[in-house]
Amino acid sequence: MLEKNAALKTRIADLKAENANDQKQSEQRQAQLGQIMKQVRAEVNAHFTALDKQMTNDREFGLKYYAAARSEVGMQYGPFSRLRQLTKEQADALAEALFLQRLRHEKADADKRAGGSNADARAAKAGADAEFAATVQEVLGADSYEQFQLYERQRQAWDYTSVFGGMLSVVDMPLSLEQASQFAAALANANPAFQRGEPVNLQRERTDWDAVDAAAAEFLTPAQLNFLKTVDVSSFGGAFDFFSSQQGQGYTWSLQNPSSE
Repeated sequence: MLEKNAALKTRIADLKAENANDQKQSEQRQAQLGQIMKQVRAEVNAHFTALDKQMTNDREFGLKYYAAARSEVGMQYGPFSRLRQLTKEQADALAEALFLQRLRHEKADADKRAGGSNADARAAKAGADAEFAATVQEVLGADSYEQFQLYERQRQAWDYTSVFGGMLSVVDMPLSLEQASQFAAALANANPAFQRGEPVNLQRERTDWDAVDAAAAEFLTPAQLNFLKTVDVSSFGGAFDFFSSQQGQGYTWSLQNPSSE
């Protein structure tokens, strides 16, 4: 009995040592991750501080930057305008409202980088969002505004669909607008964040690609479906930036359908 008690005590001591070692390793990993995230944030902040300075000192660059940003808004929300059959006036008003909201968000971030407070930046963005919502509701009407909110929640899925559709066009198998809408919905519905009532998050949430493939089989042609299962859609051109809330650039993610592995 004494020998068994001694062996048990030794085992308990060993387990405590193992647990302590695991805890130490976990803390080390967390510390390393924290350092990496700190470095990335510093790099992002430095990038946009330099961008702020260039925008201030180079008028031609600033004009080109805002022209590109305005064009990007039109491309991102063009599918919604076509789906809802918006008039040209409605589509233009929506794009201008989106562009103005983006400019005000960027201004809030620039002011914070220049020494402003987080609270002031949040307040400025909240004001921009409230004004944007009121404008868009007036432009679109209640029904289309509700659909716009759904599109916003699905927007990462639409960004993915845009890239996927572009690749299909290259191989002469273009998606129709109806197919694109169905594919974006299927991708969104297979994403845990969207399932929780949040915006689609393709970076941090594991999408159920089996469910996407199964749904897509109902509306893609056999050739398109085979392309979906074999292609690696990994070039997003900034569509899935890691620090999207801070207008981060250059930190893209490879979102490969596991079926293609």
